[in-house]
Amino acid sequence: MSIDVSLESPAQRFGSLVNTYLLPLGWFFILTGMFWAWDRTTYHKLFYIFLALPTLGMLIAQRKWFKPLVCNPLFLAFLAFSAYTLLSIAWSDTENSVGSLLKRPLYIAMLLFAAGIISLRSPGQLEQCTRLAAIFAALAAGVSLAYFLYLNPSFTGRRLVGYGALYNPLLTAHLFGAFAAFWLASWFQARSALSPLPLVCLAILGLAVLATGSRTPLIGLAAALGWLLVVGDRRRGLMAVGMIVLALIGVALAYPEAVTQRGVSFRPAIWLESLRQISEHPWLGHGFDSPMTVIIPGLGRTLADPHNIELGVLYAGGIVGLALWMAIYGVAMYFCWAYRKHPGVTLAATWLIFGFASGLTEGSAFMSRPKEHWFLIWIPMALVYGQSLVHWKRSRAA
Repeated sequence: MSIDVSLESPAQRFGSLVNTYLLPLGWFFILTGMFWAWDRTTYHKLFYIFLALPTLGMLIAQRKWFKPLVCNPLFLAFLAFSAYTLLSIAWSDTENSVGSLLKRPLYIAMLLFAAGIISLRSPGQLEQCTRLAAIFAALAAGVSLAYFLYLNPSFTGRRLVGYGALYNPLLTAHLFGAFAAFWLASWFQARSALSPLPLVCLAILGLAVLATGSRTPLIGLAAALGWLLVVGDRRRGLMAVGMIVLALIGVALAYPEAVTQRGVSFRPAIWLESLRQISEHPWLGHGFDSPMTVIIPGLGRTLADPHNIELGVLYAGGIVGLALWMAIYGVAMYFCWAYRKHPGVTLAATWLIFGFASGLTEGSAFMSRPKEHWFLIWIPMALVYGQSLVHWKRSRAA
């Protein structure tokens, strides 16, 4: 039986328009925009126009969505951490305005709400949009890799920096690695081990990661594979381990410098110096966005972060902040483990674990405007949040 559109209220028509077109488009843009938006300002505008503002308009027009979105345990954990982080501005030495810092958790909340609204109104649509974005990312990685090899046929002496709004090989590797984790989980869930789409996309993104010269996403992918070995098909897991071993042997034989040339990149020394500074204010931290300076003898330059997201949280929020931060991940992983039989949950958890493990060796921007670190933290968290809204709702209804 068809529904007469004329009987819908203006708020309902607005909600249908936003959820059917704007929010999925905004989600696609935020996942792919770094590849084709040629500067950060444009990328931020894409987020504001196509995701943040429509989500806010949706919440105002249809206030019935607000309660289920906010009362979710995962969002409540995020809310508690955000409140404490903003409170810590009171003792921070930040150089940014308070107004600018207050907006940052709001941006993340809009991302979470957008994922939640899409999931509640159209279960499965969020995963479909993410899959389209992952295909686009593989195409972008292939084009970037081809152009890089054209400029550097020997594949030595240079690192793939990235194109579009990407400008740093390490940060570029965050995106390539995140989508590689998506396709790794997709391959585990494919009907056939020889399913071409996940295999081809995974191979292209894997090569792009290697071309960046960054080892951070390799750590994340190893952790993601470990999760899939536990919850996924064991036979396919053994196949994946075998392929990885062969790939590592091939890289070691063809390009041994990729493994040996940079050692541990001063990470232990950076972490020790960061811990020394953290010990000055261990419980409450230095405050949100408080500047950090790390000087390592022999490095030749001054660093501004601890190269570890959790140490970044600990530096800013102290032990209290880190406990609240880990509570977010604790709630997320509790849900992912409880509902691990659902493919969408397993896929979201794989990306989340990739991001967490990658963040152990790089970064500190745990609460920022849209940037590469969102692909390690908040985008996979939004996927988990969307899945939790759907499955926890069904469990309560059962």
